[in-house]
Amino acid sequence: MVQSRQSRGFPGRLTGFGLVAAACILGGAAHAGDRTTAGVRYDVSFKGVTIAKGSLSLVLDGSAYSAKAKMEPTGFATLLTASKVDAEANGRFGDSGLAPGRYKLDSIDPGMTTKVRMKMSGGTVARLDAEPPLDPAPDRVPVTAAHRQGVLDPISAAMAPLAISAAALDADSACDRSVPVFDGWTRYDVALSAKGTERLRTPSYDGVAFVCGARWMPISGHRAESDSVEYLVNNRGLEAAFIAVGEKMLVPVRVEIETPHGLLSVRATDVKLQGVRLADASR
Repeated sequence: MVQSRQSRGFPGRLTGFGLVAAACILGGAAHAGDRTTAGVRYDVSFKGVTIAKGSLSLVLDGSAYSAKAKMEPTGFATLLTASKVDAEANGRFGDSGLAPGRYKLDSIDPGMTTKVRMKMSGGTVARLDAEPPLDPAPDRVPVTAAHRQGVLDPISAAMAPLAISAAALDADSACDRSVPVFDGWTRYDVALSAKGTERLRTPSYDGVAFVCGARWMPISGHRAESDSVEYLVNNRGLEAAFIAVGEKMLVPVRVEIETPHGLLSVRATDVKLQGVRLADASR
């Protein structure tokens, strides 16, 4: 019997720009010939209670990037679920933006294993294996070939090359953008807008973070009449905070979403960088 994947409800849709994307919480920047490595530890909490922990390692070498992220439940959540997520992505970046190459996702839940293998070229999905398939439904918006063009995978979507110097960066320049995402099943945009700044302090990092409001905008693959889709489209309680690492990249250090049952939050608990000057990181 072939399992089908239900159209993902509110928490599941964070895979695009939340839990998995926030699991890719750290990036870095490098000039040609430079190598930057970055690592992060972070907590995922629901209604103030930590339910998962994650880690990420990222390497930027010249104009190439690669990232590996992991997340698994902790504390009482281990009694409720054995879910684990492993994700990887690589590609190239430059003045024209990010050019993803490959994306890999493995998510293990009780009774279901989710897998994505995606190869991309020039912003277009060239090869895709996503299992299990979405369940058929009369109101499901079909994904066309055009929807697989000009997109980013969820990990690459969590980062953004800087268009200006880090010293000149403010919330407007950090946040005013729309991110086109394809996760293997659904195509959506994440529209960001400026809200202000905050301070990020961890044992290994102290610097300014730029706070953005976020809107989830479905394009295809979703169920048009789904209550969870309607809730997420109308949700004004989505927020993300980014830091500039070096002179080339913005990366998220906080993602929060207000759900019908309480606040779901992903927060960096420590950020460690190598190959980035302290002045670049802390401003």
